[in-house]
Amino acid sequence: MHPQWLGDGRAEDFLLPLMELGLGVLEFTLNLSSPDWPEMSALIKECHRLGFSLTFHAPYKGHYNPAGFSAGERDKVERLYRPALAYAARVAEEAGPTILVVHGAKGNSPREELRRDTRAFLAWILEEFPILRPSIELLVREEKANKIGDNKAELVDIVSGLGSPRVGICWDLGHDARNGSLPAPSGFMASVRHVHLHDISPDGLDHCPLIFGNVPYADHLRRLSQAGYRGPIILEVNGYSVSQLATARGMSPIQILQGNLSLLGAFRCQALS
Repeated sequence: MHPQWLGDGRAEDFLLPLMELGLGVLEFTLNLSSPDWPEMSALIKECHRLGFSLTFHAPYKGHYNPAGFSAGERDKVERLYRPALAYAARVAEEAGPTILVVHGAKGNSPREELRRDTRAFLAWILEEFPILRPSIELLVREEKANKIGDNKAELVDIVSGLGSPRVGICWDLGHDARNGSLPAPSGFMASVRHVHLHDISPDGLDHCPLIFGNVPYADHLRRLSQAGYRGPIILEVNGYSVSQLATARGMSPIQILQGNLSLLGAFRCQALS
């Protein structure tokens, strides 16, 4: 969710028609240093007032990277992340235990070192912000850097090693498709606490609405439902892409969102029946 979705309108004018289609959870990225943060913060409060459940995504661009946390960079990383996580914790004090999506450490350091950094970072969140529920995200694999969380087995290992029911996996189905949609290892489904869903365009553009059919989300969501998953499914789509696709189809962006939510609502009803 972002203020730009609203245009010049009010949050309730945009969101309440989508709520009627099943929208109940909104995710916000915690970019406190962004110039539009005051507007974003006001929108978060308004969405809570309107009755939506809230989830947050820890900042992850630029310097935001827990690499080095288990070594000499711990103080630096804590100072970097603390304002955003403290904000999420304050909101959670009123809203209740809240999911926080987190990216693992990345870089050119040895993979095991980055795993230690990621485990230590998540352990710090669990200790420092007990009302938050960190979910480490499945990321897209890259050749030029090690990214902790770019495979399912590694996520299971990290989450199980922490031994806390408060930590889980964010299964990004679009990222999974880009990685080849490999079979889930033992323990993966039971560890999923959060889901990101988006499509991929024929030319490889990520975070598209559910139009192209390049992400086998129906199969994944069915298996999750069979495993007992009843958590959030976040339609993580890029607003600019939605607008461009809507224009190309002679539609409005809200019509694409309504179509996607109707599709998901019908699927969930079928899966739960």
